[in-house]
Amino acid sequence: MISRWLKLLVMLALLGCASREKQSQQGVIVTPGGGLPGTVISVNPSARFAVLRFGIGQMPSLDQRMSAYRQGLKVADLKISGPQRDIHTVADILAGECRAGDEVRAE
Repeated sequence: MISRWLKLLVMLALLGCASREKQSQQGVIVTPGGGLPGTVISVNPSARFAVLRFGIGQMPSLDQRMSAYRQGLKVADLKISGPQRDIHTVADILAGECRAGDEVRAE
């Protein structure tokens, strides 16, 4: 019984390897991302800061420079200032203006 399961696992592994090899031969195109994509979730325009949300494990470091984009156009320069909590952090707005829903990427 165990040998049947072992044979099945080996066959599945070989099939997986064969399909990966076929994909690499077809010329997969990889487009680099902007790195650390995040989203503006709220803004305090008078105090010139924004609260940002990032994916789990994708939090930028303190003092990192970021840019906010709306519909593909850069609208603000940001600097991560903290505090950071879970998937949220605060950034100072250095130039421009941003609003909730804008995309945030590393420069």
